[in-house]
Amino acid sequence: MKLMQILLSQSEAGAETYFEKVAAAFAKDDVIEQRLIIEAQPSREVRLHQAEVDFRTLPMGRITKPLFYNQRLKREVDQFDPDLILTWVNRASRKCPSTSAVVVGRLGGYYDITNYRKCDHLIVNTPDLVRHVTRHDWPQHDVSMISNFGELPESLDVPESLPSIPDGHRVLLSLGRLHEKKAQDVLIRALPDIPQATLLIAGDGELKSSLVDLAASLGIADRVHLLGLRKDVRALFALADICVFPSRFEPLGNVVLEAWATGTPIVAAASQGPSWLIEDGCNGLLFDVDNVIQCAAQVNRLLADGQLAERLVEQGRRTFSQEFSMEVVIGRYKALFEDLIAKQDCGRTV
Repeated sequence: MKLMQILLSQSEAGAETYFEKVAAAFAKDDVIEQRLIIEAQPSREVRLHQAEVDFRTLPMGRITKPLFYNQRLKREVDQFDPDLILTWVNRASRKCPSTSAVVVGRLGGYYDITNYRKCDHLIVNTPDLVRHVTRHDWPQHDVSMISNFGELPESLDVPESLPSIPDGHRVLLSLGRLHEKKAQDVLIRALPDIPQATLLIAGDGELKSSLVDLAASLGIADRVHLLGLRKDVRALFALADICVFPSRFEPLGNVVLEAWATGTPIVAAASQGPSWLIEDGCNGLLFDVDNVIQCAAQVNRLLADGQLAERLVEQGRRTFSQEFSMEVVIGRYKALFEDLIAKQDCGRTV
């Protein structure tokens, strides 16, 4: 099978990070010949080289982009001649050139379905996203629900220095871009009621200065470390006692899956994705969205009860291995791709 994946984005957000994880997973598959098309971006290129992923880049220069971008995209698709193209995020799905390949759009959010008119099939990662696309007139038989996997491939790691933690402090880890939807402000407001704890926030975004000011106003600036964009997430999880995921809006929540994969207890706001993934008190703890008091209480409950933490980790690993491991998820992708290609080949011979 010849698989082409296309991502036309400069962002380092969740969808783009997961794209890299999927690409690294398929690069290890002996049956699939894979090639990526991405926009030129040095940091992403370094990671993909490190993971031994075959890719081609599109020009992003002020002059070269308008002159050659679309032409190069078309040429790369034609030269590779894939059996199936997997497009990521709106732009790639909208700009995918005409092709004889099966085109599959992958959605991880509540995107405008008009961007996916060139696609033959859609993959979404939650049941509610199935409802979203079918509510917007996408045929039920042309959408598949395949969720994400939680492993953090070592091949994509970029090691960085780790912050020093005061003696006797427990470590809380929160990951996500610094955006109102991610609600890091809720966790920072909860921290004064979580004694002897240091909070690490990995992510970058427009709210950085306001979050720094919030921590200072609460007198906890010395207990909050804003680490910026990190690509050493495995090391951060190894340092953490608890992962806290306070998002106000979250279609899925890769962080939950990564916590399960790394054996880290998880406390999350009960937004759409985490409340689907987590059974409260079984494989994680939930608190109401925007509820600072509940957030602090659930974290303190977990810090005080080691046996509870062990039970959550054990059940989280079980949930992960059954439904959200790389082996399970990539196996579902491959089975779907083979079925779609076979159906197209059958249609051509009829």
